[in-house]
Amino acid sequence: MESMFLRQKYNYSKELKRPITFGNVDMNKAVENGAMLKCAGFMRKQTERYKTKKVQLEKDEYPSFDGKGIKFFTFTPKEKKEKYPAMIYYHGGGFMFPIQKFMMNSSVSYCERLGIKVFLPEYRISLEDSCDTIIEDCYHMLKYVFENAERLGVDKGRVLVYGDSAGGCLAESVTLLNRDRENYHLRGQMLVYPVCDNESEKYASVKNYKDAVWSEKANETMWKTYLKRGTKNIAYVVPIKSDLKNLPPAYIEPQEIDILRDEAVAYADKLKAAGVAVEVNIIPGSYHGFDSDFRSSLVKQV
Repeated sequence: MESMFLRQKYNYSKELKRPITFGNVDMNKAVENGAMLKCAGFMRKQTERYKTKKVQLEKDEYPSFDGKGIKFFTFTPKEKKEKYPAMIYYHGGGFMFPIQKFMMNSSVSYCERLGIKVFLPEYRISLEDSCDTIIEDCYHMLKYVFENAERLGVDKGRVLVYGDSAGGCLAESVTLLNRDRENYHLRGQMLVYPVCDNESEKYASVKNYKDAVWSEKANETMWKTYLKRGTKNIAYVVPIKSDLKNLPPAYIEPQEIDILRDEAVAYADKLKAAGVAVEVNIIPGSYHGFDSDFRSSLVKQV
């Protein structure tokens, strides 16, 4: 694993910690020999032990499409209200990893600073299940929040979806499914360094930053693993291949030094062409996962 600590040649912001990269790590091998699954198990144990005094943290389950109970965490502000605005947070991790401590910290931060409820589902992962199953898990979190809004203390008129990295792709998928099914009212979608396209090789940022934090090789393994069981509808799995009309307004935040930058911009452009209101905010000098550096003045600004 020494290659994770390759010397970085990119001009990262001095306001951020110097990141590490997956570099030349053979992630395909790690998937095949079970190392990735063991790592996922370790992450789950860390999440189970997570505690905070800043907000109210609860754990529960909701039913997915097949009746499977899916664990989720709810973060509620200490200030008591009858109804709260809500964020449904689809976490990143290459579709392969479960919730990590960083995502729990982010949920606490959004909850505390914005006074909103945050719902964080532990959807099934691609090491064990199909992409269609994962997307349905994510959609049914949305469905659960809207159908139980009164009991959950949620203002149905102020709900948005949020996703980072692979979670950004899942948030995109959920907005499409929602449009084509119940069409619950979503105020918006926030996509931070989102995954948008399985044909990543056509974007210049992939070659320009192939050894950055989220590497070209890691990205290839992610898509190979996510799609290996096939899909009934590729347009939901890879949202940039879809008709993007009639979707909620989007805030899209690509990072400047990230292989995913150009595909996020391309997704934003396609949303705009479909008549969707979009704000794009490329953070100079930033990298994939930069927002885990909570002490950074740059992270605090954005």
